[in-house]
Amino acid sequence: MRSATSVMLQVVCIAVLCLWAIAPSCLGQQPAAAGGEANSTMKDRWFFAFGFDRTRADTDKIKALIDTAAAHGLNGMVLSSFGLDSITSWDEQGVALLKEVAAHCQEKGIELIPTGFSAGYGGGALGYNLSFADALPTRVLLKAQGGKIAPAPMKNLLVNGDLEEQTNNQFKGFDFNEQPGVISFADQTAASGKTSIRFENFTANQYGHGRIMQTVKVEPGRTYRFSCRFKTQDLNPVSGLTVMMLSGGKDVTSVKPTLKPTQDWTEVTLELTNSNKKDLSIYAGIWGGKSGKFWIDDMKFGEAGDLSYIPRRDGTPLQLKSADGGKSYVEGKDYEAVRCVPSLESVKVLPGSAIRDGEDLVLDCYKIPYVAHSWGRQISLCMSNPALYDFWKAQAVRLHEVIPYKKFLLAMDEIRNGGGCQLCQKSGKSMAQILGDCVTKQDAIFKQIDPNIEVMIWSDMFDPAHNAHNNYYGVVGDYTGSWKYVPKDVTMACWYYEIRDKSLKFFSEQGFKTFGAAYYDADDLTNPKDWLKSLKATPNAEGIMYTTWEKKYGLLAGFGDLVSAGAK
Repeated sequence: MRSATSVMLQVVCIAVLCLWAIAPSCLGQQPAAAGGEANSTMKDRWFFAFGFDRTRADTDKIKALIDTAAAHGLNGMVLSSFGLDSITSWDEQGVALLKEVAAHCQEKGIELIPTGFSAGYGGGALGYNLSFADALPTRVLLKAQGGKIAPAPMKNLLVNGDLEEQTNNQFKGFDFNEQPGVISFADQTAASGKTSIRFENFTANQYGHGRIMQTVKVEPGRTYRFSCRFKTQDLNPVSGLTVMMLSGGKDVTSVKPTLKPTQDWTEVTLELTNSNKKDLSIYAGIWGGKSGKFWIDDMKFGEAGDLSYIPRRDGTPLQLKSADGGKSYVEGKDYEAVRCVPSLESVKVLPGSAIRDGEDLVLDCYKIPYVAHSWGRQISLCMSNPALYDFWKAQAVRLHEVIPYKKFLLAMDEIRNGGGCQLCQKSGKSMAQILGDCVTKQDAIFKQIDPNIEVMIWSDMFDPAHNAHNNYYGVVGDYTGSWKYVPKDVTMACWYYEIRDKSLKFFSEQGFKTFGAAYYDADDLTNPKDWLKSLKATPNAEGIMYTTWEKKYGLLAGFGDLVSAGAK
């Protein structure tokens, strides 16, 4: 029989052991992180190298960033530079520069993670074949004249688009112009004719607005173009100028003109291939204006007769007919072949053609839709085109021969057009399924190269709180449920700061590993600090990345110190 003293000692020992187990932080031991790291530090601590060219100078800049990253505890670099997804077209000098970057990464203990294969922005696939783009059915109004077939003159569908008719600064035909006589005025400084509209005194509007708008009836299956001329004088901020098409209160397409604060009359254009809208509200003006002046004149909107950006691939047939539909003409016999190029003014009428000079024609075809940006056109790819995957596979194989990567980040974000061509329409799949099938095929390409390659992907197109929903830009179809069709071993790289907790929780509950793309060109490290808290509270969170789209690397060292505390 044990003594009372012995029993008491055993009780004390058990109590101490229990305290040790349940309160490690009280004893100087850090609790295990959600991601499984005993020191609460993210396993993967990376930075994003974006927008560098395949040159000697930019290679040296990347190597300098690698040095900074390594010195401050980071262990990976996502290389969004060099055009990696077109590597089969590179010369030996470009390959040598990439190998040099890879060797420097290895020397400094930085894992090199390539990224590419963007269906949303096209990437190297568009450079290889513009016809890989998504397409929408439309018609083009043409006229045979002088042995050529060229666009027919556009009829302006805007009432008073020349802005010549106004009463007390209110312009006939327009739904509104901002606060007539206070912000908007009839002016004799005109690009053509006698009258334009002038905007100033923006602070008289609580939002700094200075706009003019007209709503126009449109038809599905038509391509429309809007144009106007701007003139600016000491305008601040000139970046607030915008041309926009809305339908049902939602932005269909828009563009911010690249103008100077003071600039003479300059034409701005915006084009839309309409899939299903019945009316469009055409806006031109400034949002958030502060000071200065600007003028608008020569506003035109109508059905565009343009032979550019007509894809030539499976699922995008074309047929040239007489305007009344009574006659059909044969490509290669009656007229020369239509090529898919960014600019095509006309095609030739061939000898012996049945097309008469002066004849009005209609081309039933498909056009490549786009989202306008200040830097140019965002063109998405058709994810139902089998030839696209052959191209991607060739790039993935060659890239692995040059740098044997173990991880790859799929740049499958913001896929703003899709689903309109016959390949998509006849697939029997929703856009969610088409997207899921695309990612599944991409994942299989990498697994065929090496079954151990970890595939990551930007999360937005699979996040119901982000872009995985219906009515997304010009997409024909619905992305809702896309996350159900993606392999579970794909890691979701979440990047929308404001919904990070909701997104991380959603993907974790769906069985995905997650990753946080932090920073996003802020002036301090508040964003990464908040991401760290959210990631550490998320099961199977793998890591965090310093993500800049503006080459702002001034806080890279501080970021490394922040996310690497306790890692050494």
